[in-house]
Amino acid sequence: MQAPKFWDKQECILSKVLKPFGWVYAWTVVRRFKKVKPYQAPVPVICVGNVSVGGTGKTPVSLALAKLLKEKEHLFYFLNHGYKTRLKHVLVDLTAHTAFDVGDEAMLLALSAPTVVDNNRARGAQLAVKMGAPGIIMDDGFQNPGLIKTLSFIVVDGKKGFGNEQVLPAGPLREPVLKALERADAVIIAGEDTWGVRFYLQRHQKDLPILTGKFIPNAAQAAQLKGRKVFAFAGIGNPQKFYDLLRSAGALVMGTCDFPDHYFYTRFDIEQLKEKASKLTLVTTAKDAVKISGSLRGGIEVLDGEFVFDEPENVWELLKGAIAHG
Repeated sequence: MQAPKFWDKQECILSKVLKPFGWVYAWTVVRRFKKVKPYQAPVPVICVGNVSVGGTGKTPVSLALAKLLKEKEHLFYFLNHGYKTRLKHVLVDLTAHTAFDVGDEAMLLALSAPTVVDNNRARGAQLAVKMGAPGIIMDDGFQNPGLIKTLSFIVVDGKKGFGNEQVLPAGPLREPVLKALERADAVIIAGEDTWGVRFYLQRHQKDLPILTGKFIPNAAQAAQLKGRKVFAFAGIGNPQKFYDLLRSAGALVMGTCDFPDHYFYTRFDIEQLKEKASKLTLVTTAKDAVKISGSLRGGIEVLDGEFVFDEPENVWELLKGAIAHG
């Protein structure tokens, strides 16, 4: 599902009509935390979550944190919930599992570090520890009360911010922002802060550490696409981010096609896309590519990238503290 346009508008009649439903949704989040007794893992648990639905960049940030930890000789395991996957409570095996088995995000995470898939976060953490994890990076799960977090990051898209600041379905929020910030240890602003996230936090007297960074394209892949006319498709939370990334890499985006987040492509889909692209270069994301079988991948280019922190030393200070107290 693509986010409704009124979620970005501060004054909208439809948002006002739906606001009472947002109160109910927010109440269910609070109630869930009160009902569940969380599990305390014997290792540090770092949560990378968000307040808004959609593609804020949690997975790229999780990968960036894992890379930083690895550089400091700490090989943390990933814990992913596995969206609509066939297997649960499993350590991803890249030689045996597919995206259909464990999910697109888990396949990408497993390329960087051991990854456990389990929609029950406490049970998944127990499996990770059993397999030897010295620490856990939980990709998503900020609103999940089942596992105690040692350190919680909230990732915010600098362009979209908190939208109209309303809770689902009146807006994009999973819970009220100020309530969420009470459980957060730091805010990560992804990309240029055109929405005014930093000002919002200052206005509400929230002195949480604010970290910044951006997603940059893979240099080698970008060089291959520079100056080429492309037809791009993506099934991610915010496809526009990918199209902007292509343009920043120098590709000439002549057409696009959006699919729902986590979408699994059929042969018909790919054949239709190749027909639409015609003489253009067909290109997609790394997350989408893992869901396209080898026989259909021919003729499809991939543009990947990584999230880079502006001040990694500040991030490391927070991680170091979590390791010490985990």
